Amino acid sequence: MTRAPMTRARGAAVRLVAAARELAGHLPPLDPTRDGLQLLLGAAVGLATGVVAWALITGVHLVAGAAFADPTPAWQVVLVPTLGGLVVGLLVRYVVPEVAGGGVVSTLEAVAIHRGRIRRRVAPGGVVATSVALGTGASGGREGPIVLFGGAVGSVIAGLGRLDEERTRSLVAAGVAAGIAASFNAPIGGMLFAIELLLGGLRRAGSLQVIVVAAVVSSVTARQLVGPGLPLFDPATPARLGDPAELLVHAAIGLLALLVAQGFRRGEHVAGRVAARLRDRVGTVATVGLGGLGVGLIALVVPEVLGEGAGLPAIPGASREPIRMMLEGISGTGWAAAGGLLLLLVAKLLASVVSIGTGSAVGTLAPTLFTGAALGGAVGAIAVPALGLGSPTAFALVGMAAVFAAVVRAPLTAVILVFELTGNYELVLPLMLAVGIASFGADRLGWRSLYLESLRARGVTLARPDDVDVLQLVTVAEVMTPPDRPHITVRADEPADALRDRFARESLHGAVVVGRDDRLVGVVALSDLSRTGTTAADLATTRAVTASPDEPAFRAVQRMANLQVGRLPVIDPATRRVVGVFRRADVVRAYDRGIERTVATRLTRDAQRMRDVTGLQAVELVVRAGSAADGRAVRDVPWPKRTVLTGVRRGTEAIVPDGTLVLGAEDQVVALTAEPEEVLALLRDPAAPPTSPDPTDTTSDPTLPPETGAPA
Repeated sequence: MTRAPMTRARGAAVRLVAAARELAGHLPPLDPTRDGLQLLLGAAVGLATGVVAWALITGVHLVAGAAFADPTPAWQVVLVPTLGGLVVGLLVRYVVPEVAGGGVVSTLEAVAIHRGRIRRRVAPGGVVATSVALGTGASGGREGPIVLFGGAVGSVIAGLGRLDEERTRSLVAAGVAAGIAASFNAPIGGMLFAIELLLGGLRRAGSLQVIVVAAVVSSVTARQLVGPGLPLFDPATPARLGDPAELLVHAAIGLLALLVAQGFRRGEHVAGRVAARLRDRVGTVATVGLGGLGVGLIALVVPEVLGEGAGLPAIPGASREPIRMMLEGISGTGWAAAGGLLLLLVAKLLASVVSIGTGSAVGTLAPTLFTGAALGGAVGAIAVPALGLGSPTAFALVGMAAVFAAVVRAPLTAVILVFELTGNYELVLPLMLAVGIASFGADRLGWRSLYLESLRARGVTLARPDDVDVLQLVTVAEVMTPPDRPHITVRADEPADALRDRFARESLHGAVVVGRDDRLVGVVALSDLSRTGTTAADLATTRAVTASPDEPAFRAVQRMANLQVGRLPVIDPATRRVVGVFRRADVVRAYDRGIERTVATRLTRDAQRMRDVTGLQAVELVVRAGSAADGRAVRDVPWPKRTVLTGVRRGTEAIVPDGTLVLGAEDQVVALTAEPEEVLALLRDPAAPPTSPDPTDTTSDPTLPPETGAPA
């Protein structure tokens, strides 16, 4: 064909595509509620995600078979992960940056600020990147990336159907559930993962039907394509609860899981900071390559850290199925076996945070299961001979669930996922106990999901306002009166006569009595002054009702109303020391603060309503210290055009911004914009030299109405 016909053919094709797009633009959007179409779309998401999961599993096996010799020499253990890291770095840098670090955080970010939209190239490009990463030995899992790929499939199908934002997010959640279901052959676990992590709990699972359908179809599809050997772990592994005394060992595993979870939290934070410095100096590609080199060096000592923990290269002296080895107790029992498993735990944790922190295309989920199995296996290796128990298999499985729950903060998913992997109902009790203890400990430590913390580090918050009483939004610690304020506390050894004179002179109605080290002794009121005694401790009511600093204020108010008292001592539950007093005046402050937060929530909802009118996107972002917006007045920040600030949250205060408002670090900005990525860069990236705004250009003033003329 000559040049002229080729040019005409190319021009005709371009015109045909343009005409098709114009025709599609005139077609009405699909109505997912009509004739069960929403469920059909969910099934389509599940089918496509199952195929993507099969492609990923196949790709990992193909790359691993080509990259490693059989048997694998020591030089390949170091060189292959390094070269694989360089290739993955190229893909992450130029094709699919979303898959760096696993992809779950990118999925959450898409839901938070991109209306659930994920680029079409993410699924195919990400499959290649993750296949290369895991196939060449990067320490991580495929489950995190498959969450992103499933979400991308849901986003693409929603885009083809021109669905609204709410239903787009539903299909993204369906894709997330389908990804987990296909990867683990666990449809219920996938469903719960999407609900707990992406939708914020069962009360927000209005799209439950489409999630269920997608998870089931995806699991069936992947199982048919891959075969019954799909799960990483043998579902026929025998495990059961023998003597009820074993529950004490499982409870200990739940507590120890918090240490492993802290290792992931702290390790990924440190690795991320080091990797950020490396990227500034040598670039993304070299940083991921250096991460591969680090994993290879660790693998010289502990080869089992490579890959997912299953189907590893044939390295002499190393297990090709380390997770199955731990589940079946092949490593043996006793202190020596426990020490070997703990070494494996530490090495896998270190290798995983290096891979994930430097931006390889692998996720955190499989490493949590690996390290959990090592933790439970180590405890079981000691407990089995010491207590005369059976196999350590049950302890390894319980450890997997406990560490998963502590890191991901998805307890229901943890219990059901391991249950589906084993098919053994007898493990439910120890699973629930260990997961419950791990989750309770994480709550007490104030931990959120590792994914949500990583999302906030990007400057994005996943807002989930609920319609609750305003006093449920405020804790006692935020509004209580400090104990060192006048007239709040009295010493236990203060003479009774002096106390009576003090009440009369200062018009007191009551006080909290404290003893040594500020420990609570009781409460004394006017009615108690008629008692006989020589000190304040003798007059006080010692069985006083108290409040805790971290409980919602409404609970303290309910106790005060039921007992008809005007104050409650606030004590530290661990030390019994008085840290404050909750008084009637504090109730008013709690209401004020709760109303402020309700107003802040309303600002977000108003922004969402304005989005529907203006066609702009509502985002809620955090100002980072040192960014282009930190310390600048709103009118001096070089906002992109068609950007409107609708509210600013500063601590507990909700502010309606004007041009003179100076933004500060940790302020949460609620905005409508056509360019969310540019706004995020302003609030996150280092400050640039200020520019003089054009006084005739009102479109860059974010406190004015957008170009559409809609009211601000």
